Amino acid sequence: MKDNILTGGNTHMRSIAETAIRLALLFILLYWCYSIIKPFTDILLWAVIFATALYPLYDWINKRLNNRKKLSAIIIIIMMLAVLFIPGMLFAKSLIEGVTSLKEQYEASGSLIPAASEKVSSWPAIGPVVYAKWNWVSQHLDEVLKEYAPQIRKATVDILSSVASAGAAFLKLIIAIIIAGLLLISSEKGGEIAQSVFIKLFGKRGNEFASMAEKTIRTVIRGIVGVAFIQSFLYGIGMVVVGVPAAGLWFIVSLILGIIQIGIFPVSIPVLIYVFLTKSTFVAIIFLIWSIIISPIDNILKPILLGKGAVVPMPVIFLGAIGGFI
Repeated sequence: MKDNILTGGNTHMRSIAETAIRLALLFILLYWCYSIIKPFTDILLWAVIFATALYPLYDWINKRLNNRKKLSAIIIIIMMLAVLFIPGMLFAKSLIEGVTSLKEQYEASGSLIPAASEKVSSWPAIGPVVYAKWNWVSQHLDEVLKEYAPQIRKATVDILSSVASAGAAFLKLIIAIIIAGLLLISSEKGGEIAQSVFIKLFGKRGNEFASMAEKTIRTVIRGIVGVAFIQSFLYGIGMVVVGVPAAGLWFIVSLILGIIQIGIFPVSIPVLIYVFLTKSTFVAIIFLIWSIIISPIDNILKPILLGKGAVVPMPVIFLGAIGGFI
């Protein structure tokens, strides 16, 4: 009797140990799989977001091409890559022009910083001080570089790190756009899978939550990112026409500020000051009028696009906008 009890106890302990080992191996396997796919999670997430947001446009193109899904997806991919590459080309052009300008400035005057304009000295209160300090820095740049060498070195490392991160993000977006095109080709099956997942998670209200998630993505992309892009693009056109240096960089800064709901105002102030200091009065006034027209355009388009075809609570849209920006 006692031997039977001991045997049963050993068998039970052995079963518990085997189960624990199996669970440990399962968790190790899951963690290993997660570590493999972790670098690609951002790409896959953006691909799903792009596919969801662009599906109405894809469906519209597909119907007009007599249900040619692959061609419709290729058109979507080309359009998205164009939207992505145009700001990138403007940014690259701005960098090249900036480096060329610095080179010409150095060859002409022996200094990377040009002398201050006489207009600067006429600024009220701070004009004479800024004019004197500016010219001193222009003439004694070597001393300034030596004095602030540690700060300049740190700033250079930070800038290079930021450029590398931006390049990696740019490459991820390109891959995400291509994957989004592939997802659009099988969008019907993808939609069915998404609905089944939501039903498994939320039960009877699964379809309702799936619909809300879909509408939230499209509303945020259209009403937040779309409006920010339109406003920044129109302002960028004005900067390019007027001849503002580094217009591509200013465009990207305007786009970021627009997405986080600040708008182009912080960018327009220094740009307007530069235009009034370097361009003719007529050109400066025309650009000022253009800036005044562009500034409130987000307040006009946002209510229209945010409320179009979606009954989504504003807190959800707000969280979607902040999460999307991050």
